[in-house]
Amino acid sequence: MRVVVSTDVLAALSPREASETIARAFADRGAQVAVVPLGVDGERLAAAVSAAAPAAVFSPAHTSEEVGEALAGAALPDGQVMVLDLTAVEVSDLGRAALALFGPNPVGALAAAQEVWAGRRLVALVPDGEQARPLTGLEGHASTVLRAAGATLQEILTFDAGAEKWAAELGLEPGPGAGAAGGVGLLIQALGGRVVDPLTWLGEQYGILQTMGQADLVVTGAELMDFHERGGPVVKRVVAWAEEALRPVIAVTSHNFISARELRVAGLENSHAMLEGPGDEPGTPEQLAAAAGRVADSWIW
Repeated sequence: MRVVVSTDVLAALSPREASETIARAFADRGAQVAVVPLGVDGERLAAAVSAAAPAAVFSPAHTSEEVGEALAGAALPDGQVMVLDLTAVEVSDLGRAALALFGPNPVGALAAAQEVWAGRRLVALVPDGEQARPLTGLEGHASTVLRAAGATLQEILTFDAGAEKWAAELGLEPGPGAGAAGGVGLLIQALGGRVVDPLTWLGEQYGILQTMGQADLVVTGAELMDFHERGGPVVKRVVAWAEEALRPVIAVTSHNFISARELRVAGLENSHAMLEGPGDEPGTPEQLAAAAGRVADSWIW
């Protein structure tokens, strides 16, 4: 039997640690197991990138200046990729400060940056939903992020006008993804980089659909399984991949509040909870190991 295991944080363990705990239970019963660490931000994302692309240079950036420092300081050998983590970036200047590290004149600075990145590989990871965000308009940065933060209509229109002027000054035609990370997406694309969400990129690096296509069972998990969140972004993406690969998928959780019918609607065959009754406290690693053994006993063949 072949099993793919990929969970979110579970039993207060990292995604990799939790996945490996479940994997050991199946391996002890004779299954061939592949562990796929995933993450959408922070340390979990850094660990997942390290597992999926160990040769990549991983650079988290939170400000426009940090974006510029990462881009200007890169010294990549041929074939190496920089993975720029923009999932927690807070930019209000459309990346002007980032570009300024390449020179005082924006047009000249962009040309210098493009020369630096010619022939190099750049990937910018942004929160899911931003990878196709336009720079301006009804789905742009101002109309989504700034509006949610309380911006007025006049402030939104002012931002869009400034963004259009900035793109025109640089001689760039904004496309899908240019509005990601507060408009830094425009700069990334101008350097030949790709703007993508973490799970899509990680799945590509792992060859996840091919891996799942060779499996008999996919196992995922999260601390809490309810109908609203359905385990969160990692679980939902794993379920989507398993469905595309036409493979059954089950979940291991600390708490499950979804009925069998609702689980099937969510694409899951079953959800095995470590703890019974109400509450949201996580299970322990020992409880996870015990639950994984029970799950493996019931699913192994």
